Amino acid sequence: MNALRTWLACAAAALLVGCGGGTMLASGGIVGTGDGALFLNGVLSATGSGSITVNGVAMDVRQAAVSIDGSAASADALRVGMVVSVEATAQTSGAVVAHRVEFRAEVRGVVDGVDSAARAFTVLGQRVDTDAATVFDGGTFDTLRNQWVEVSGLRAPGGVLRATRVEIRPGPETRSAQVSGSVSALDAVARTFRVGAALVDYASVAAPAGLRDGSEVLVTGALAPSGDRLVASAVVLIAAAAGSEGARVEVEGLVANFVSLARFEVSGRVVDASTATIEGGLPGAIVDGARVEVEGRLRNGVLVATRVEIKEVPTIAIEGAVEAVDAAALRLVVAGQPLAVTAGTQYADASSAPVAGFGLASIAVGDRLVVRAQRHATGLVATRVERRDRSAPPAGTPIRVEGVVSAFVSTANFVVGAQKVNAGSAHFENGPATELRDGRRVEAEGVLSGDVLLATRIAFVADTGTPPVAVEIEGAISGFVSVARFRLAGQVVDASAARFANGTAADLADGRLVTVRGVVTGGIVQASSVEFHGSSQPPATAIVELEGPITGFVSVADFTVEGQRVDATAARFTGGTAASLANGRRVHVKGPLSGGFVRATSVQVEDGAGVEAHVEGRITAFVSVANFTVAGRVVDASVARFENGTAADLRVGREVHVEGRLVGAVLRASRVAVQ
Repeated sequence: MNALRTWLACAAAALLVGCGGGTMLASGGIVGTGDGALFLNGVLSATGSGSITVNGVAMDVRQAAVSIDGSAASADALRVGMVVSVEATAQTSGAVVAHRVEFRAEVRGVVDGVDSAARAFTVLGQRVDTDAATVFDGGTFDTLRNQWVEVSGLRAPGGVLRATRVEIRPGPETRSAQVSGSVSALDAVARTFRVGAALVDYASVAAPAGLRDGSEVLVTGALAPSGDRLVASAVVLIAAAAGSEGARVEVEGLVANFVSLARFEVSGRVVDASTATIEGGLPGAIVDGARVEVEGRLRNGVLVATRVEIKEVPTIAIEGAVEAVDAAALRLVVAGQPLAVTAGTQYADASSAPVAGFGLASIAVGDRLVVRAQRHATGLVATRVERRDRSAPPAGTPIRVEGVVSAFVSTANFVVGAQKVNAGSAHFENGPATELRDGRRVEAEGVLSGDVLLATRIAFVADTGTPPVAVEIEGAISGFVSVARFRLAGQVVDASAARFANGTAADLADGRLVTVRGVVTGGIVQASSVEFHGSSQPPATAIVELEGPITGFVSVADFTVEGQRVDATAARFTGGTAASLANGRRVHVKGPLSGGFVRATSVQVEDGAGVEAHVEGRITAFVSVANFTVAGRVVDASVARFENGTAADLRVGREVHVEGRLVGAVLRASRVAVQ
């Protein structure tokens, strides 16, 4: 970005040349038609009051024409993590003014399969990979199943989508399904083609001129009742990126068709980086699938790069209080950890009173942050900074509600006690989802999205004669006013007549983790008991997550992951045991930071044979009980225990939940629940 900034500072304003039109959509890259003209394509990393930042370039969008999926929109609708195309002008002052900002979702529809081991899911037959850099809005990876999602991301070789943003939308969704990508298996007689694994039926629309295998298209429509194809209401060609000889170009994406540094592709653009400066890693890291940002000029249709930045996936997460902020030096300290920020750092304000244009200048000492970072030679560099309420519990704290189902509309829309619940993603215990109905008593556990509980688990509970509005809620207190009025999982609670365990009424405060039991009267939970859990405040020390290979192994109490020393003597292990730890083994570690060590509370061994995993969704290919596919994962259920059905019930289209262990890429199932 230094080279680009230098150029921006001295660029003269020039007239912009329009492009595109008709049934063609613009695509990819920065294309400059003069020294003052810019076209950017990349991930939106920050929004401000009338500004956005893309590829580290901040620009004014107050006068820009913004479109989302082809429709006019406000700049306020742009979100961190979106992959956008921007037409702008660099002014002589160094400021950049955007004239047009375009966003289109890569895929939009209902998640029909989830692969926990690969952290991947499928929508309309499209496989979507997620990583530590993926922005989730409205839920988490664990709440994806059966939810309507809109995905923005970068295409990898083979058509797999690497998600940069996943927006989860619980509840009814009236917008059309959508998918974009390369056409294959075009059948002009049957009027069908495929985009990835999705079969598109375009019999009801006019085919755009030039439609052929290899064409890039944007398809909108609706799923057929059988669920086996997308019936198109519109098919639009996406134009290849253009640019004049010598134009300045910057493009962010995933490397494809790598031959050598002198020839590879990024987002459809041929790149020659043989003389480029490589940043963020060694040249050997530039391989198919690597995420990079390339700057240079067009020569005979080839992007001759002057700079290539390798964009690593963040591997360290820190959660804690801000101890110092230096906006001028672009540095802050979170729970004792010094961090640098860059022009590409993502910012999000997830507090109950979010600030427009949240960024480093908006952060104050004492704020609660969740930071994802990379470890560089000079220290930790933040890639994403999210502010949360100071009283909020640690990220991922589950909410649990027990009560009687009422106002039942569907699995994704009912009420437990006074809590709205969406159980489309839930795993069901003691009965199938078809047993949900008004009057059934259940325990629902998950995470809040607005005022809706996105359940990951629903357990049917025997009715023991408890009044039908009796509830049990577990979570963190918020909005504390007095013992007679505070909130838990969004519900107002009156504990003035409650019995207290592990504490007293004087211990009630924002952030305290409690279980409340009582009855709902007039929309308020009249608590009969309040049980305290854990410490009185959220942890003051950093909660750190690390993912990577072990180095410097001495013992279970002293080894290193991503440059951070770890003590795992008190950890819970999955995918292996303490005996599995050794140099080179890949692990995911989480725990508080104390005395220079991460005191691990959990260690997941990720590279060993027999790692525990699960998939759920529709069977998309079936050969035999020992060979079928769910969420893109091959399953062998030849020795599995079956619930709610038998092996004879397995067939294409049947929904299943599979648990077992990975042997290579195959999931050897120990349990299959037929949905």
